[in-house]
Amino acid sequence: MTTQFVENLINEKMIKNENEIIFTFYELRVKHNLSEEEVDKFLALCKTRLEGIDYKVYFTGAKFIYQNANRTVQDNELMVAIKEKENEKNESNEAVFKRRNRIIK
Repeated sequence: MTTQFVENLINEKMIKNENEIIFTFYELRVKHNLSEEEVDKFLALCKTRLEGIDYKVYFTGAKFIYQNANRTVQDNELMVAIKEKENEKNESNEAVFKRRNRIIK
């Protein structure tokens, strides 16, 4: 498995749906025949790459809110990445700013 392999899979997913990227156990372990160690490395590389382009990354069992619905990364899903919208980033930064101001005052 190479970084080019990781980039290719991410790009394929982004073409299908750039707002939500899901990698499943079946896809990585069966379809692409990756070992457990390779899957771990793949997920780590994906996480770094996707967070660098403003995705929130969640792994099996993690709970998150997407499109106003509570969601959980299912047992067969190894990773779900959600594109962080610009207004959500601004709200997050604003919340941090308010929290810091309360601490300072």
